[in-house]
Amino acid sequence: MTTTANPYRLARDVIPSAYRIYLTPDLESATFAGRVEIDVNVVRSTSQLTLHANDLVVAPATLSAQSVTYRSGEPTYNEQYNTVTFDFDETIAEGEATLEIAFTGVLNDLLVGFYRSTFVDAEGQSHVIATTQFEHSDARRAFPCWDEPSFKATWQVNLTVPSHLAAYSNSPETSSTDLGNGWCTVTFAPTMIMSSYLVAFVVGPFEETAPVDVDGVAMRVIYPRGKGHLTAMAAEAGAFALRFFSEYFDIPYPGDKLDQVAIPDFSFGAMENLGLVTYRESALLIDPETSSLLERQRVAEVICHETAHMWFGDLVTMEWWEGIWLNEAFATFMAALCSDAYKPEWKMWVDFGIDRDAALQVDGLHSTRPIEYEVISPDDTRGMFDILTYQKGGSVLRMLQQYLGDTVFRDGIRRYLKKHAYANTVTTDLWDSLEEASGQPVREMMNTWILQGGHPLVTFAEGQLTQQPFAYGTATGESSIGSQWLVPVLTRSLAGGPVERHLLESEPLAITTASPVVINAGGSGVYRTRYGHDELNSLSSHIGELEELERATLVADSWAGLFAGQITWSAFLTTARGLGQQNEPNPWGTVASAVALAHRVLEGAHHDTLVAQVRELFAPQFARLGWDAQPGEGELTPQLRATLISTLGVVANDPSIQAEAVRRFESDELDGDLARTILRVVAHQNRPGDYATFLDRYKKATTPQEELRYLYAVSDFPDLDIARDVISRCFGEFRVQDAPLILGMLTANSVIGPDVWRTLSQRWDEANASFPPSLMVRLTVGIPTFIKDRAFADDVEAFHRSHPLGGDQRTVEQFLERMRVGLTFADALRQQF
Repeated sequence: MTTTANPYRLARDVIPSAYRIYLTPDLESATFAGRVEIDVNVVRSTSQLTLHANDLVVAPATLSAQSVTYRSGEPTYNEQYNTVTFDFDETIAEGEATLEIAFTGVLNDLLVGFYRSTFVDAEGQSHVIATTQFEHSDARRAFPCWDEPSFKATWQVNLTVPSHLAAYSNSPETSSTDLGNGWCTVTFAPTMIMSSYLVAFVVGPFEETAPVDVDGVAMRVIYPRGKGHLTAMAAEAGAFALRFFSEYFDIPYPGDKLDQVAIPDFSFGAMENLGLVTYRESALLIDPETSSLLERQRVAEVICHETAHMWFGDLVTMEWWEGIWLNEAFATFMAALCSDAYKPEWKMWVDFGIDRDAALQVDGLHSTRPIEYEVISPDDTRGMFDILTYQKGGSVLRMLQQYLGDTVFRDGIRRYLKKHAYANTVTTDLWDSLEEASGQPVREMMNTWILQGGHPLVTFAEGQLTQQPFAYGTATGESSIGSQWLVPVLTRSLAGGPVERHLLESEPLAITTASPVVINAGGSGVYRTRYGHDELNSLSSHIGELEELERATLVADSWAGLFAGQITWSAFLTTARGLGQQNEPNPWGTVASAVALAHRVLEGAHHDTLVAQVRELFAPQFARLGWDAQPGEGELTPQLRATLISTLGVVANDPSIQAEAVRRFESDELDGDLARTILRVVAHQNRPGDYATFLDRYKKATTPQEELRYLYAVSDFPDLDIARDVISRCFGEFRVQDAPLILGMLTANSVIGPDVWRTLSQRWDEANASFPPSLMVRLTVGIPTFIKDRAFADDVEAFHRSHPLGGDQRTVEQFLERMRVGLTFADALRQQF
């Protein structure tokens, strides 16, 4: 749909160029009053102005132009399109003008727009914060504006707040005027030209680290009072990322300063507001001494992701929301690149490959979607913020980088950013820059990955590469899986020699490299692989010679083949046994996931056989590693240890594992990588009093990570009475940012999940009224685990089809299809035991 034809987009008769925003939030009454002055260019004479406003009470507008003042009548609202229209008695002539509008609003509890957040400090005192979250279309909840990415302007913010509170915005503070009544007005410098969704301001009882000079840019970490001891890693990682990207993009940081702010109530992981990046506390504040590696990786990766956005998203911005995938996919890819440079020992590209596999698990469903699709309404945009945008999109960019080469890819990115700085783009602008840098058919190639859903299965048999669409099953209706791709395939011979680059099209491609040959060399390809009989036999005795990500990819592809009914459980176990004694958590994590799903399905003697297989596979690995770190072991080894303990303690019910988990729990030895696993094994045993201890330790937690460990672990108790209490707390006590996911995790509990789902389905209307619309989809994450009872699955499907979740319904449909595939998998698995 064209811009002019889309009713959700504003006309371009009037174009804003500069905003001056004056806001007075009242944190006690949860309201705010404001005024906005907007410098505009009237492109075509008009007597009517329409801009965005949502949940605001707006006064008549005044427009000044060429020494003439125009006043509108009472504004009219359109709730569907979130607009407010001002009609003037006279026609406004073309040229420069200034629009002034007064308004009031409510600090909402929806975690969007200008909203309210709370926290309790170490002394037990409650505090209130006012903060913002404007992506994707919620600046209109804070002030009237042209709330579309393509209407870039400068933004000058003025906040009148109680004098004892701190206030922050995108730009540096230029003055603070004491009003003599316990309030002050804090004035901030104008920003660079940017989109409305990047504007931000925060008011509350915050403290801040001393500014760090990062090559001329002042960087701080801002946090709720009393949490300064948790900021060191964020400061270190933030400074590293700022320098890394300035050099990589060959463009100085585009803002005037960079503040990273921890917000107690936050819907997502973080938000890339220029100069004022807001984070969920657990994604910024951390104690490196007591946290797990996964938790530290998460903090570093989110910081790198948001910092990359300062260039890719803030400096250069998509023209409309169908391009948001590129913003997020690119930041996801760049976060891995930066994190890997920050801590090479973390092997971030191996984790990145596992994230890619999670995306392919969705992309192999007929209900997948193209990475880029037409977006008409803001609700359509909500569906963009999913695993296909972040993980598949980022993986496609990684695949392209590996095919073109690091330097060529980087040069193309630099060309793109410099050409389109301070402007808006569409996806093909990036492809064109990469084509110019590489001489490769990037646009043609990438269109096959971006504009159709699904991915190929690349087969190497009889010396040839071929492709076909990969799917977990036969389509029962319309399928979004494409038919053919231009596939960049990297291969290498284990006999030696360089990696070879191929572009696989519709016709078979001969591979003449000496056997054995690895396809998807390096593991960056966004496709499944399959080997012919001879090729597999040649490779099977050389598994130990593969790179770590290649091994992880081989196991992941084997699991995908099993779930799709293309190979047997026995064949999958053969692949798992080939892992040997490699201390690699990712392939073992895939095996553990497969075992956990089988554990849900099998009963009686079949389950006994599964337990014997689990002990055969996992017990020798655990005997080799033990409970505690050994001198000289790699930094990733504790993750493998945690996977082994969890699987042996929960699936195999190993009594010695369970006893030691209880001992460590009771003595509160729960730091680091084993903490979450110990809690899982303890909850699985459902001992009297443990749930109460979990809740008590959650309330007394001293770090955001410790708090989440206990909070999420309450979903592991196989006890319906406990589940009912957790549900009650989700609707009344736990933070809104956390409650929907906890409820979803409860439905995924292998013992009580279906009963929890039935309870939630009866309280669905209450959930809709209690939780932000963008978080409701988290209640449905357990759907793919309902693979034991077809009649129950029918009920689940009927309910969620009759209670759609707007822009997130496609994700629900994918969960439902995954459930159906799982039912077929379960039937086939029972026949093999």
